[in-house]
Amino acid sequence: MTLHLHFLDARASLTPLRAWISDALLQTHAKAAQLLPLQPLDVVIQAGQQVVPEKGLLGYAPRPGLIHLTIDPGHPALLANAQSSLERMFAHELHHAARWDGPGYGATLGEALVSEGLAGHFAQELLGGDPEPWETLDILSMSETIALALQMWSRDDHDHGAWFFGTGALPRWVGYSLGYQMVGRYVRQGERRTASGMVAVEAEALRNMLAEMLALAQGRDR
Repeated sequence: MTLHLHFLDARASLTPLRAWISDALLQTHAKAAQLLPLQPLDVVIQAGQQVVPEKGLLGYAPRPGLIHLTIDPGHPALLANAQSSLERMFAHELHHAARWDGPGYGATLGEALVSEGLAGHFAQELLGGDPEPWETLDILSMSETIALALQMWSRDDHDHGAWFFGTGALPRWVGYSLGYQMVGRYVRQGERRTASGMVAVEAEALRNMLAEMLALAQGRDR
């Protein structure tokens, strides 16, 4: 469970925050390692403005053994670190990292929904607090979107940016909220289910949760 932090900081924009960032990441990793089968990881930390505007940072786990963190050092939300945003973002990515070393993040829409939902629930399992804003859309008011997700479940040609970042016609963050709420239903319906314990669950096991959500949404539409 070795963790290597790599700061891309030749221009010293992260230097004033480096000790805080390092401590936050190391402590979060130590907590997560008690729950997840974490393998050795490289974490690349860079300054930039391509971040979640509400948070001042962005995490990305593109493949096994690697996490990227982009941090806007002057962003007010980053400096406030409300609800331990940095730690929660890193916990989210650590779950992705553990899943990469199991079944993988996934190529289909259904697999992406499950991976993101599990990672969101793991951040809450590890650190508590409220769900993130991207996890709390009123999904049951979007029956057509749920139906589309079911239709696209097994497709690997979905537009990831449209589903998760709102780059197309779909609402921003709808994929995150779908995944989070779908995983939440699955957790509540089983005994002692946790995001950490489900790190290697196959996405297909949760498909019926989306069908249940569609039935509820269509009932609300009537």
